[in-house]
Amino acid sequence: MKPYYSEPGIEIYAGDARHIMPHLPPVDLIVTDPPYGLDYNNGDLASQWEKCFGGDVSRMNPRPIANDGEGEAMQLFEDFLSLASGKLLKGGCCCCCCGGGGPKPLFAKWTLLMDKYIGFKQAVVWDKGGLGMGIHYRRNYEFVLIAQKGAPARVWNGGNTTPNVWRIPKIIPREDQHPTEKPLALAIKIIEIHSNPGDMILDPFMGKGWAVIAAKMTGRRAIGIEWEREHLESAVAKIRNFEVLPLNQPSHEKQEQGELC
Repeated sequence: MKPYYSEPGIEIYAGDARHIMPHLPPVDLIVTDPPYGLDYNNGDLASQWEKCFGGDVSRMNPRPIANDGEGEAMQLFEDFLSLASGKLLKGGCCCCCCGGGGPKPLFAKWTLLMDKYIGFKQAVVWDKGGLGMGIHYRRNYEFVLIAQKGAPARVWNGGNTTPNVWRIPKIIPREDQHPTEKPLALAIKIIEIHSNPGDMILDPFMGKGWAVIAAKMTGRRAIGIEWEREHLESAVAKIRNFEVLPLNQPSHEKQEQGELC
């Protein structure tokens, strides 16, 4: 299968991850941000904030995310996990961003599916800081759900002092960013804990290149897959503009660049 874009250590594919993943080599780590199944930016408060509170509606034009309806997102996630279990090397982890709290318990369903197909390891709470969307309870955090394929862990660089609550400031996506953009520092933290330089990282729901850029910055190899052409082209442009760090160069200084991606 021919990639849409490639450079040394990086391959980007265009299309449905379910069709592409069977053709890929085994990977050390999966880091991804799938559709949550909450119809974000398609009638959710994220796209109706100004309308609800009497502001300028034109500031929050809806930008629907593909496969983000509850039923289709759940099926997509389960299909992905069934393939991920076969692509992960023994002891490798699958780390998935996931909404936190409510209004629907989708995070609980995702947790059970990850345990079924791979083996559940941990739910990390990403404390985003500030007040998020919502009318009663405001969305202040999200989960990063982590599954591990067997034991022992293939890589663990977290020592004995890594908490399961990470305080990393959120970003408010600009018009040119993905509607649910995550800070680059979050991807870097996941990748540095669960992989070593030179390892292969897979992001099957790449968006605008979040995890692939983090992998490249930290000296890992990466494969990204994206369905939407606009996001795909934006990701490739960003990936081209980042230089790979030498494999022996620490990347901790780069973690401050959480809003680059």
